[in-house]
Amino acid sequence: MERNMSQTEEFVPVWQQYNPESQLPDPVPLAVKGTIPSWVKGSLYRNGSGVFQIGDSKMKHLFDGMAVLLRFIIENGEVKFQSKILNSESWEACYKANRLVVNQFGTNALPDPCKSIFSRFFSLFTSESPTDNTSVNIIERGDQLWALTETQKMNRVDPQTLSKIDQADLGKYVTVHLSTAHPHLEKDGSIYNLATNFDPKAAYNIVQIPAKSDGDLDFENSKIVASAPSRWKWNISYNHSFGMSENYFVILEQPFVYSIGRLIFRKFTNSTIEDCLVSYPEEQSVFHIIRKDGKEINVKYVTDPFFVFHYVNCYEEDGQLVIDLVWYKDVDSVNKLYVESLQGNAILQLGYAPLFARFVVPLDVTKAEVNKNLITLDTKATAVLQNDGSIFCTPDLYNKDSDGIIMELPQINYKTYNGKKYRYIYASPILTKKNRILKVDLKTRKFIECTDIDVNHLPGEPIFLPKPGSTREDEGVLLTPIIANKPGTESYLLILDAETMTELARATLPAKEIMTLTFHGFFKPM
Repeated sequence: MERNMSQTEEFVPVWQQYNPESQLPDPVPLAVKGTIPSWVKGSLYRNGSGVFQIGDSKMKHLFDGMAVLLRFIIENGEVKFQSKILNSESWEACYKANRLVVNQFGTNALPDPCKSIFSRFFSLFTSESPTDNTSVNIIERGDQLWALTETQKMNRVDPQTLSKIDQADLGKYVTVHLSTAHPHLEKDGSIYNLATNFDPKAAYNIVQIPAKSDGDLDFENSKIVASAPSRWKWNISYNHSFGMSENYFVILEQPFVYSIGRLIFRKFTNSTIEDCLVSYPEEQSVFHIIRKDGKEINVKYVTDPFFVFHYVNCYEEDGQLVIDLVWYKDVDSVNKLYVESLQGNAILQLGYAPLFARFVVPLDVTKAEVNKNLITLDTKATAVLQNDGSIFCTPDLYNKDSDGIIMELPQINYKTYNGKKYRYIYASPILTKKNRILKVDLKTRKFIECTDIDVNHLPGEPIFLPKPGSTREDEGVLLTPIIANKPGTESYLLILDAETMTELARATLPAKEIMTLTFHGFFKPM
């Protein structure tokens, strides 16, 4: 479908207009068109940046918006909708002051007008508590819902009211300073997450948070189960997520880094967290492959510089590790996510679109020959032993055409196939020129598109829900929020048949209600 909007047409997107008066603490019914399968019943929870202005304070970066939680309640073919600003400590303080008073990723708090210049000066020498604006993801463990961001703080959320009822600080149990919002969920109720520390030596750590007998997280028994040092003394790579197969953890050390020196002196220079990120596009990206017993494979796997937000899946086959992810050629892609660049048609001005990429690395290279491709799987990915002992890897970009397969926010049949060989990916290239939801068949190297999405809307992350008792990997439905972008349009929840990518139903919000731009979520069956 061709876009009919001028590239220069500007307006404030609907999803950027959410404010405290927009909240719907009590679920409201939505108008349903089509038929929702009777077995689809439960709650779809979503989390993302939702409030971009508090008083005169405007958020500069997409990661800065205050968390808004959404809930779609599906039962008996009907849908209700609920939304609420997460009552984090950060939000409560900012709302009370009617301005930003807690530094966010790309926007610093305004100075307190009631403080003297001397008070402001001495505040430079006090430590700063990281934000608890957990606006990236929401997960379920036991009877608990947890909202996460990229600091070590996690907020527990009431599943009915969407209010914060507790908080956990991972840094109180293990020595870490940052954590991803993309933990891997184990069947025993425990989670693994990637957390970095800057002191005493910069390192990437895999932290395990076990589960109690009732399934709730046991933070007090958290522990670091694997670690890899940063290759730099004063830098550590930015990571939004990590990979995990049945027996290995995968950490990408990409040349987009936190400068520890800049972080230390940030308060003196009035720099934001985002200002402390530095790109080194001339340096290689490096994969750290660590066994689940904590031992890193003593091989340096290198590749041309690239950036990744999201992994798709990782699995082992014939002594090789397959690493599927969303590949950005620009190593500083985070710096493109400014709110001001998302006015009007809301298309990001990326130098290169995000593409699906498959890397494959050999796990045993003791008998490898120099300058020979060591990959034996049916793929265009290569891994070649260099004279210095490193393995240089190139990805298989699954080119349907010269553009490759443009995607973001990838999802799979996670419960059954995470860490295992799989076939299907569902994704939405949100904020790119491809206004679609797609299904990629890794076996045939083809994909199906659902392109019947109006140009004035933005498709969000598609959540795969398997049909109870299903035997096929793609037997189920996709639940995808379709976000109104242009004023005068309505947001809706789109329900697709995951096998055919045909529409089954849609549940539309009333015209005056706003669906915020959420990043991630999950479905909790009844």
